[in-house]
Amino acid sequence: MRSSSRAAVPLAVVAALIAAAPAAADSRAAPKAEASGSPTVELVYPSLVRVRLGRTERALDRATKKFENGTPADAASPLKVVRRQMAAAWRGAKYVIRTTPPPAPPEDLRARKSGDPVGPTYASPPETAFAVLSLQHDVSSAVAQLTDGAHGTGLNALATTLNLANDRRDQALQYILSVAPPVPPEDLRARKSQEEDAVPTFDTVMPNLGPQLDDELQAIAGTKSDATDLTAGGRRLLNAAATQIGGTKAFVDLHWPLLPPED
Repeated sequence: MRSSSRAAVPLAVVAALIAAAPAAADSRAAPKAEASGSPTVELVYPSLVRVRLGRTERALDRATKKFENGTPADAASPLKVVRRQMAAAWRGAKYVIRTTPPPAPPEDLRARKSGDPVGPTYASPPETAFAVLSLQHDVSSAVAQLTDGAHGTGLNALATTLNLANDRRDQALQYILSVAPPVPPEDLRARKSQEEDAVPTFDTVMPNLGPQLDDELQAIAGTKSDATDLTAGGRRLLNAAATQIGGTKAFVDLHWPLLPPED
């Protein structure tokens, strides 16, 4: 999935989270999203991941402001925080995947829902992992568009961050494939029709990654088309990123394709 050509300078919520990764998630406030098959509810992520998601997003905002204020060299420090916290978020997600007990059977969940008071919905391991994938999407798409006008230290920091996001996402996908091999599409359709109340699985959340990758490819293509101050190094960076993301998209489409609507 990685592109063999690299840039000359040193070089990426839950079920319905495609629009954005949790933006203001910190240790005191959980992000809100739509849980699979449910109206909008409060979806609570494990703090091991939630805190790191929030730190990454805030650091990305700080780096973006440096570029907007005309001091791109000063963005190197917050972009380093982006890389460290983004990597830490995925380590946290892997720990959650490894250590969370199997979910209760669907019939137990239905019985529990009928008698229990309504409260927060706790993210499943697949939803937690997808939140990190969505974070990598945020970083990849935002950083790619900051290349317009970037050069020197600022461009180097962008290149390192963009490559790390895309590389770590590819590694995450390989890991997910190894721990949760996809079921055949016909089995997935049957499962979805029979277990509407089941806890979301990788088979149900991972197809949502395809549209995120399409969005990144569109952002890169648009940036290359309309950028007014894109350097040769910036263009090489975007070309290499597009090649890698295209390979990632092919990998996702192969293993977790979007299912067509039933007749």
